[in-house]
Amino acid sequence: MSDVPPAICFDMDGVLVQSEDHWVAIQRDHILPTAAPNDDIPLSAITGRDYSEVYPELSAEYDLAVSREEYESLFEEAGQKIYSEHATFLDGAHELLEDLSAAGISLALTTSAPWDWIDVIDERFELLAHFDAAVSAQDVDGPGKPEPDIYERGAAELGVAPDECWAVEDSTAGARAAVAAGMTTVGFRGDGDETDLSMVQHVADDAESLRALVLRDT
Repeated sequence: MSDVPPAICFDMDGVLVQSEDHWVAIQRDHILPTAAPNDDIPLSAITGRDYSEVYPELSAEYDLAVSREEYESLFEEAGQKIYSEHATFLDGAHELLEDLSAAGISLALTTSAPWDWIDVIDERFELLAHFDAAVSAQDVDGPGKPEPDIYERGAAELGVAPDECWAVEDSTAGARAAVAAGMTTVGFRGDGDETDLSMVQHVADDAESLRALVLRDT
């Protein structure tokens, strides 16, 4: 068998869990217009980041009409609805994760999502059974993505150095975090996705292409 990475950290949203279209719609049409009715906040300012730590940055740059508590409540309500009713699991993801584990690769979930949302997804799709470790932004004392802390924590949970580990990310913030941690990073793209992933070393667009990339078709 060709050399494979000893460990991989997976982002959740936009990679294993297909929720991004729903998040884009509700952020664009409801959350951001409610938070800043007189400003046009770009989606890129919040995508892939921990919603609970973004408010101070937005408040410094935009005219926000809601308190921090109200802003976070908008996300919490949206998340419960999206993950319980709308999100789907990536086609072939269960098989992919099983193949990676069978190849001796340790797996960590490294997500900005809070545990309330992870638990909903786990109940629906049995996500966590595939992973040796799971790290939410809530578990990390330092800043969230695009800073590297969550990926450094993921690697530590798996007992490997970050530069021995791969990461799979779909957002600019997440990819920057993984690259900053020193990980070989795979940008995961959907159809027509124009997210800036110029910093990554590899790109995949579905479970099969990701499997071929990591396992070298073995």
